[in-house]
Amino acid sequence: MSSITAPVCGGILSNPDISGPGVRIALYLQSLLSVLLVRVSPKDAPGAYWSMTSTALSLIISSIVTSTQKAISLLDAIVVVYVLLLPVLASAFGLSEIMTPSSPKNSMRSVHSPLLIVANWMRSAFTYSFAIYVWMTAPTFGSGPPECNEATRLIFFGASLPALRSGRILMLSVWGLFTLLFIWRTLRGFKTIFIAFQALFSSSASQALLKPKHPPKNEVHREVVTRVNFTTGETTQTNRLFRPKQIFHELLQGLASQILDWAPSGSGRWYRVYGKTILIVILAAWAVIMTELELIRNPVAENPNGQWGFGQILPLVLTISPLFSLYESILARRSSGPKGETRILRFSIRGATGLQRPQCELDPYPLEVIETIPEEKVKEMRAPSPFAVITIDEREMYTTFEQYDTTDPDWDESFDVTLGDLSTVVIRIFDRKCIDRNWPSFIGFTTILPFALLPPPRDDESTDTLSERPSSVVKVDIPLVREGITVSGMSVSISLSTDTHNPPSLPVVPPRLHEEVNHVQRRVGLIKIGNKKYGRKKETTTRVYDYPLD
Repeated sequence: MSSITAPVCGGILSNPDISGPGVRIALYLQSLLSVLLVRVSPKDAPGAYWSMTSTALSLIISSIVTSTQKAISLLDAIVVVYVLLLPVLASAFGLSEIMTPSSPKNSMRSVHSPLLIVANWMRSAFTYSFAIYVWMTAPTFGSGPPECNEATRLIFFGASLPALRSGRILMLSVWGLFTLLFIWRTLRGFKTIFIAFQALFSSSASQALLKPKHPPKNEVHREVVTRVNFTTGETTQTNRLFRPKQIFHELLQGLASQILDWAPSGSGRWYRVYGKTILIVILAAWAVIMTELELIRNPVAENPNGQWGFGQILPLVLTISPLFSLYESILARRSSGPKGETRILRFSIRGATGLQRPQCELDPYPLEVIETIPEEKVKEMRAPSPFAVITIDEREMYTTFEQYDTTDPDWDESFDVTLGDLSTVVIRIFDRKCIDRNWPSFIGFTTILPFALLPPPRDDESTDTLSERPSSVVKVDIPLVREGITVSGMSVSISLSTDTHNPPSLPVVPPRLHEEVNHVQRRVGLIKIGNKKYGRKKETTTRVYDYPLD
């Protein structure tokens, strides 16, 4: 009687262009240098993000193409999934610097392009698609043969699992959950993604990203905060009026970005400066260890670390680019002289005068026809519904509420912003009517150097810091520019103040209170020893008023 012997894998074939030492080391170095570059020079965060996003997309697309050609093994695909975490984490770190405002408690938001929204979504879509594809087709994946796929081991937190049994079930569960979360985020932000895709090819579509996703509520909130210090017996109270924050089309952050943004102490300065760096290093170290263990503990036909050809040396040489960028950033900081002081100012956009619509419904008609229309109607049609976008160093932006059918809007909106000595503020004004009709909507702009407008300190104040000097307020009217020409009679009014002790507030109390709308929040930390009390209490009371928009 003859017996049939099951085929035995003589050794798993590994593609050196994927698992070779030069390729792996180059990816490790590029990811590390990108994180260091963002940490040393935050202004280079966009460049680091695009570099690592391109690396991630190139790695995924190359793996998909070679897998369809049966040119990589299941082991190579597992290595790709692990290695892919490095550029994904590095790009998420750069993205967190782009998206994080300098003052997290104000209503500023980050400046980003439609391409950033699309690229971030595509990177996540390709990542999840490739991971699911690998594990769904694991028994017959790649160059095989099937007995070598059967012999492949998945190394997960040091445990060696059979890749086609428990390892496959584990990975399908993990990546399936991540994919479902990604689909849920995509469905919630589908409109934003769709508009961003359109904005890549249409200037009118890009204007849609300027307006809020939903009409603003006709409410104003009065917030009264009472603080009690039980130790000293001191009681302080502050109050402010504010409108609910407008919701705009924002970037759909991936899972890695959300992990970096989450922490119990994530709002503290220490976490913002060092916490994300430590967290990203821990996650990256885990990915590197899992990658190396995957190659060491699998029966590879030929040692991948001994293959040093052209395909291994070239990626290592290409790491010179991020290394030069990091070194250039360090040299620039040394040669730029003493670092400018960062200070907080209160920026108020008071209003504008003489605004003109860039395009109007009456433009095609002759004067004889326009004269037959009632004067009030003509005035309303020619008046814009303006809103202002204030951009700080082209990184952060604040958008005012729109005012309906007026050439002289009265916004009176304030916000606190962190500025350096060389910071530049750009005010751009747009017409919401033109945006809704897909017409050119830009009315005009002006550029401001805030600290050039503030008066210099007196001789007796020269040694004090800005926060210790007596507060000063500067109010200026600045003409607007359109198409390189200063437009006569069209200007914007702003004010700058060094007094930021109390939160920004609207200047006028709304007259009518909503019924039964009163929110109270209390936070108490109290320790009682004998007859003495130690600790603090904070009570926040919010009342909601009507705010007529018409």
